[in-house]
Amino acid sequence: MLNKISETFPTYRLTLKGLIPVSRILSWTAIFSFIIIGIFNPPVQSVVLVAGSLGIAIGFAAQDIFKNIFGGIMILIDRPFQVGDKIEVGDHYGEVTSIGLRSTRLVTPDDSMVTVPNGELMAKSISNANSGETNCQVVAEMYLPAYINTEKVRKLAIEAAQVSRYIYLNKPIAVIFKNEMHHDRSLLKLRLKAYVLDIRYEFPFMSEMTEITIREMLAQNLITKEELNGIKEMAA
Repeated sequence: MLNKISETFPTYRLTLKGLIPVSRILSWTAIFSFIIIGIFNPPVQSVVLVAGSLGIAIGFAAQDIFKNIFGGIMILIDRPFQVGDKIEVGDHYGEVTSIGLRSTRLVTPDDSMVTVPNGELMAKSISNANSGETNCQVVAEMYLPAYINTEKVRKLAIEAAQVSRYIYLNKPIAVIFKNEMHHDRSLLKLRLKAYVLDIRYEFPFMSEMTEITIREMLAQNLITKEELNGIKEMAA
């Protein structure tokens, strides 16, 4: 229900999705409590005795499970990320679709579902691209010849970001040039940084900025197709 409501109201989408893991845990806790106390109604002494015995047995048999459960609880308390955030952990980058007691699920850019145990998340550094906001920074990168007119390219790149349908204009646009060596040849690496309106459009926005910038450079004869193809081969 929360998922459907969040899609109906985009402004509160991430906030409502962040409530899903907590509501799921509270719901299951309430259901089990009702079944045990309301239906079976066992004596208190029996509950304590059984709980103690089960606790010892399960504790030895399922240390990893409890480690992951504890990690899930700490994630919900510390909130390094929430459902809807784009995070990078280890070799995986994607959108958080669910946070369970045992594991967290991510959807990668190629639509693969990755399940990461919460115990591993607590032991690794996590990069969060948007931290609960609907917008996030997107970086488009491309290699250019070292002799290119950087002033004109910077202007074109900024305009390419500004005219994109996905741009979030309340935050700054930046263009950075970095010199790199590839096969003994000096190349300029252009990094165009801008903010996308909604994290779901991260990769379409990146692609559109790149396509517009290259198209305009070709149209203004700042670079040729042959040079672009040669640079792609060197940078690969």
